[in-house]
Amino acid sequence: MSSESLSPAKGSGVSQRSGSGRHRSRRRHVSVPSVVGSVAVAAAASGALAMPHAVGSTDSDGLNAIAQRPQQSGQPTEAGALDTLVAAEQSLAAETGEVAQEAHTRIVEQQRIEAAEAAARAEREAKRWLLPVDNYRITAGFGAGGSMWSNRHTGLDFAAPTGTEVRSLSSGEIIFAGYDGPYGNKIVIRHWDGTETWYCHLSRFVLRSGEVAPGEVIGRVGSTGNSTGPHLHLEVHPDGGDPVNPRSWLEDHGVDV
Repeated sequence: MSSESLSPAKGSGVSQRSGSGRHRSRRRHVSVPSVVGSVAVAAAASGALAMPHAVGSTDSDGLNAIAQRPQQSGQPTEAGALDTLVAAEQSLAAETGEVAQEAHTRIVEQQRIEAAEAAARAEREAKRWLLPVDNYRITAGFGAGGSMWSNRHTGLDFAAPTGTEVRSLSSGEIIFAGYDGPYGNKIVIRHWDGTETWYCHLSRFVLRSGEVAPGEVIGRVGSTGNSTGPHLHLEVHPDGGDPVNPRSWLEDHGVDV
């Protein structure tokens, strides 16, 4: 067998096997680097995600970083929320204090007004004028003449049953209570305006001294002294001076006789 006939066959067979083997070998070598590359990429990605904990840090450092994020992002912290709550409470307390102060001021002002009104009513009550007796008839007027009087009649006579209540014309003070000759049992009251009133011929005294209110009972109708029957002889002396007509004086002070 010649070398020429054998070489092509061997060469051909070897070439085919060799080429086939090299081809299969190249396919296997290419797939390994691909897998390795994929793993490397994934590992790199994992490393990038885990970087904050992996490089020179601990779990505590990571928690601190997370705890600090609200402050870094401008969100309210627990201390900030507490400050806000305290400020709100202080503001509410201030507003409540203002409301309470305003309410107290209104109450005080209302009390002042009511007290002033009560004082005005009390003053009007103390300064009002009244008739000295009820159920009476006039039997002798001011200035009348006759044998019963040494000159002229100096008062106004209110005839009424014995024991009828005799009342103070207004508020004042009793400055005399006793027996006074022709006037019999007499009471003199000095009133708030200086006027003096005389209540004469009383059967008895109810009061002999002290302060009296308008209409307060001071004695009882009688017929003591120079008298012909039970009646009240009333005299009015402005500022303690000479007597004036009681009827006119009372009517000038709003009292109908």
